[in-house]
Amino acid sequence: QVTPAGILANFLLIPPAYLAAFAALSLAGTALRTWQYRMLLANRLGFAALFPVTLVRNFSVDLLPARTASLVLYSWLTRKKGIALAQGASSFILSVFYDFIALALMLGMLLPFFPGGMRRGPLAAAMAALFGLSALVLFGARPLLSLIERNGWLRRRPLDRLAAAVRHVGDYLAEHEGAGERLALLAVSLAGRLCKYATNYVLFEGVLHLGFSLRNFSLFCVGLAAIEASAHLPVQGPAGFGTWELAFALVFSALRVPADNLREAGFVLHITTQAWEYAIGLLALGFLTLGRRSGGAALREPEAPPATGRGPSRSR
Repeated sequence: QVTPAGILANFLLIPPAYLAAFAALSLAGTALRTWQYRMLLANRLGFAALFPVTLVRNFSVDLLPARTASLVLYSWLTRKKGIALAQGASSFILSVFYDFIALALMLGMLLPFFPGGMRRGPLAAAMAALFGLSALVLFGARPLLSLIERNGWLRRRPLDRLAAAVRHVGDYLAEHEGAGERLALLAVSLAGRLCKYATNYVLFEGVLHLGFSLRNFSLFCVGLAAIEASAHLPVQGPAGFGTWELAFALVFSALRVPADNLREAGFVLHITTQAWEYAIGLLALGFLTLGRRSGGAALREPEAPPATGRGPSRSR
């Protein structure tokens, strides 16, 4: 029921100013996520070094289920910049749970503006469950990991290979359990969630022209949160195409959005966001792997100090 001509016609409904706002909000959201990663890495990498890494992470989120591809690329690129693999992977995983808590808080703040004719109880219950589960992981995981390590459950094969990883994650959580750091991370994560959803809302409004309002924004945010859950389905189309559009049409039809072009709007949003993120993400990946930074060499493994020499040996 959807044709390329219909998708193009709906894309042309978006005013150029909306596309410019979409690009600006997208970069602002990437900056906030970069700030979040920098805090999780204890400021061991500068903002300029992490920003292109975050752009790569953005386009690779939907390549494989459960963000596997983005985890691998992020950990590999941060390792190239001198961050231990366990620390890079741990920071990425923790950022996911901070995002979940931020999403629950954002939807909770928008719930009073949600259309009154729809049931809010199930939404509130889902947000509370998401918040509780994420808080349990962030604040209760370290005692559980310590208990597992003390009891020696991971010393038996084939679980013995996980012992080192569990120890690394526990050590990482111990270094980042300060209340001030957690509140700052939560604030940055919340700002990043708001920016991400506002970025997509601009495109949504550009196609459907329902009018900017807190009511419509809350409706869109609830719908997009439900649509993003489709990324966890066991069967996915390439880069999420197909399942995402189906979820978009079903969810916003259920939310009674008064528009006849919902199917086309789903394709426009997905294609536009993917094209933008792949374009700047692949440029960033090329810059990181092949290009030269201003005043520095191309990204590569740090070279070991020479074994012999007149000068004193230096620690890395």
